[in-house]
Amino acid sequence: MKIIDVIKVIEEIAPKETAFEYDNPGLLVGSADVECTGVLICVDFTRDALDEAKKNGCNMILSHHPVIFTPIREFVPTDYKCEIIASAYSDGIAVYAAHTNIDRYKNNMAVKTLKAIGATNVENLFFDGCGAVGDINLSVNEIKNRVEEYTGDNRIFTVGDGEKYIKRVAMVNGAAGDDDCLKRAKEVADLYISSEFKHHVLLEARETSYSIMSVGHYASERCFNDVISDILECHFDTIKLVKFYEGNPYN
Repeated sequence: MKIIDVIKVIEEIAPKETAFEYDNPGLLVGSADVECTGVLICVDFTRDALDEAKKNGCNMILSHHPVIFTPIREFVPTDYKCEIIASAYSDGIAVYAAHTNIDRYKNNMAVKTLKAIGATNVENLFFDGCGAVGDINLSVNEIKNRVEEYTGDNRIFTVGDGEKYIKRVAMVNGAAGDDDCLKRAKEVADLYISSEFKHHVLLEARETSYSIMSVGHYASERCFNDVISDILECHFDTIKLVKFYEGNPYN
């Protein structure tokens, strides 16, 4: 099995063409035409992720966020991204990113999270596959406790009455705390879970008595590791998979 075989499986269920225009998914570092010795799965390609891949003999890193996102205008050792890219390349480790194309996968991280906290009849929130919405019968505080346990995030905050009972919950993983996502969530759910909410969005929620739950960006996407491993385990019997959890970038 070669690295290209792993890539083909990912792109079969989440084609690069389905990613948003601003995105940069795909093979970003190294060669795909070599035997795959193992895949390290992570949200972010970092020094620690690279060290973990080396320690476990994995010559492919499959991350959610692309390490090359905006144009690199210079390649110098003082830039940490250039340093880890050069290290991966020289050590023969390929780096692949599955970003907004995985966000639009029908069994994305939002779907997995809502099912994990007990939601039923879970389906995609947007017609393009992003997000998730499902039925639930819990208070905001009870949902918060379940989300905290599943994501490992102890800094979740909410807007609205914590004792309010929720019948429908919507979620978009990652930075989706904007007007468009809030508008869609309001149409189909009475609680919206996401990350990086704009101030005016939080204010609108408070003023209209709409419930919001804010989870850390990393925490909301932490189960990327499980989404990818589930896909690969269905296609390869003997593939070596290592899940790496680097945690939030803040203390």
